[in-house]
Amino acid sequence: MKIIAYSLRFRNSASKIQPNRGTIFIFGCGWRVIKKSRYGSVVLLKIKKPKALIIGIMLLVLLAVSFRYAGVGIVAEDSPEKADFIIVLMGSGPDRILGAVDLYKQGYAPRIMMVENWQPGYELLESRGVKLPRDAELAAAIGVQLGVPEEAFVILPGDARSTQDEASIVAEYLREKPQMDKVLLVSSKYHSLRSAKIFRWALGDLDREVKVISCPTPYDNFNAGAWWSSREDAKRVVMEYAKLVNFYLVDRWR
Repeated sequence: MKIIAYSLRFRNSASKIQPNRGTIFIFGCGWRVIKKSRYGSVVLLKIKKPKALIIGIMLLVLLAVSFRYAGVGIVAEDSPEKADFIIVLMGSGPDRILGAVDLYKQGYAPRIMMVENWQPGYELLESRGVKLPRDAELAAAIGVQLGVPEEAFVILPGDARSTQDEASIVAEYLREKPQMDKVLLVSSKYHSLRSAKIFRWALGDLDREVKVISCPTPYDNFNAGAWWSSREDAKRVVMEYAKLVNFYLVDRWR
């Protein structure tokens, strides 16, 4: 396979060629360059390994496509179904509880469940007699003001520091509730794939199958289709893929 490129400035057609050869390697392909005299030049590019070039081009295309859809790849959204609980994960603003309230009002589940999460500095304030509501309590208060009955909220005690901690606490609760076999999981869009995988893994240890349906909130501002255009979204995508790798290689084997 040869590619010939001409760049000619001939003063007369009788000019003789004095080639000077060199080799450049790109994707493992040899490119032979022949230079002509001052009267003109001819560059002969000879691809010694055309298969390697094709593979290199295909890898570049694959990389470009992967980059383009990296944001979409971390979003997991299922169609909601009737379930026993709506589980709201902590660690975000009011967007997650708003999504859970919508599901509750649409009649998909009679209860909204949350796990108390660890908050830095909370113990220090508590030791000085300062009482502050936890994130789960604040979320429940928002839900009540939006029309959800207070008795519809179930807050599980714990100091969850990660999604895996939340999943483990929920799994222990469901272990004593054999009649419950389906939950809706509400998180942010960028967090939805990883959280669904973690919960399915944690609930897989139960003596029955518990279906986890991922229902990310529609109220967060994550732009999966153009994640690179926002510094915050780009940070989220990079962090989620790093945490997914950590989950597969480390956390799930503990």
